[in-house]
Amino acid sequence: MSITVAQPADVNAYVESALAAGATTIKPVTKTFWGVGGTVQAPDGAIWKIATSEKKDSGPAKREPESVVLLLGVDDVSASKQFYAARGLPVGKSFGSYVQFDLKDSPVQLGLYKRRALAKDAGVAEDGSGSHRIVIGGDSAATDPDGFAWEAAAG
Repeated sequence: MSITVAQPADVNAYVESALAAGATTIKPVTKTFWGVGGTVQAPDGAIWKIATSEKKDSGPAKREPESVVLLLGVDDVSASKQFYAARGLPVGKSFGSYVQFDLKDSPVQLGLYKRRALAKDAGVAEDGSGSHRIVIGGDSAATDPDGFAWEAAAG
């Protein structure tokens, strides 16, 4: 999961709360060319990246996410993009190894990232050893090119 926030104070506030709740640091909060961010792993194995493109605080932390994106690491971004687009998910952003769908009314967005690039960004091994307990629900059951299974949502 990727949480984008407004400023570094928010990154620090989220990461500090996660660590206090039992998460472990994968990548400490640092300033980079792109902004400020850090990655933690929750006790259940889920990996959370919290980041901002801002490098300086504009005020106290507000702890309000700008966006939350479920990122799926995929082998073939193009094939996976076609799979999801064919099921009615409109493409919002798309460049190289990254696609984000435009789920207008959803508080959580869906993104595809080349598996190797996502692993490097998150600071984990490409073969994956984190949480594998996510359920994605939709209008019908299907399995995408990387084996992520969609289940029909309960009526």
